[in-house]
Amino acid sequence: MTTGWIDCGVITWLGAGRYWEDETVLVYFKGTGLAAMIEGLAAQNRPPLAYGDDPAPGDWGVMVHHMFNRDDYDLIDYRELCPQGAELVVFVPNPSVAKAHRPKAYHYKDGRAASCVDYEDPDYVGQYWPNKLAPLITAAELDHESETYEEQLTQLICEHLGLPALDRDAMTVDHDLLANYL
Repeated sequence: MTTGWIDCGVITWLGAGRYWEDETVLVYFKGTGLAAMIEGLAAQNRPPLAYGDDPAPGDWGVMVHHMFNRDDYDLIDYRELCPQGAELVVFVPNPSVAKAHRPKAYHYKDGRAASCVDYEDPDYVGQYWPNKLAPLITAAELDHESETYEEQLTQLICEHLGLPALDRDAMTVDHDLLANYL
């Protein structure tokens, strides 16, 4: 398994210990603005640690937030951040830090979960979580045993959903917030 990942091009976006890769979440958003995303995450006690520019209509924006609040471990309801006409793709590199589970990727559209891709069983379609990406993943015939499996699966998801390559140097980092998470 990789430690630093998710970049839809470089894949090492969080590498070298930047932004605590095991405890951060990468969120792509489209159809909603940067201010709305920042406000929505702050309301759920997960203000962004870093974010890109406000996207033009029809383009993807990006931000990184901490998986946990210092006071709770509740999950975020991303459906609240995804109004009608909006789309979110959420990458969680390590959904259970203590148990070292493989990553998960979620795709939300119009306030509903469209897919939950569990990297441990990516073509699974569950009773409670849909996975509209399952046929695409199954058809790709990725090797689960490959050292580059997570990168290949991430690349497949990014390409299919049209996510742009991440430019971490173009992101604004909230250094004060980062310092508070130490």
